[in-house]
Amino acid sequence: MEAEAMRRYVRDVGAAALQGVLTGVWVAAGELAPGRRRAVRVASVVGLSGVASIRDWAFPEAEEAAEEGVAEVEGELSGLEPDEEASVDVKRLVVGGLLIAASVGVIVGRKRLERRWLGQLERGGHVHPYRALGVRMGAVSFAGTLAGKAARRRF
Repeated sequence: MEAEAMRRYVRDVGAAALQGVLTGVWVAAGELAPGRRRAVRVASVVGLSGVASIRDWAFPEAEEAAEEGVAEVEGELSGLEPDEEASVDVKRLVVGGLLIAASVGVIVGRKRLERRWLGQLERGGHVHPYRALGVRMGAVSFAGTLAGKAARRRF
């Protein structure tokens, strides 16, 4: 069991690192001319998607396969006829709503933090403010992604 936990940890750290790099490159490309910015962003997405594919091949997620099997069995065993009305799980609706609200809050907060840091860097006369912002936002993205994955594993 310990080996499986280590594999999950390595996979989660790798996924968070990829997300952090992608975020950092995306933000840092903001100071480039529009054509070069698009090219850098497309190349980073394609390149990191390739790395993620290799990671998925090297560290397969055992839980994903198990969840798919459970979903198939649940669908077969539900026993509901097409004309029967299914009950609504209020707890799932509330949790889903809270997760959506939290996601929106994170997006808004990230954008405000990004604008604030960029303003500080520009006012401070930083030579490459978008590059410095990319490093900061990459680190924030890494930490947030890793924390989210850890929370999902925990609960």
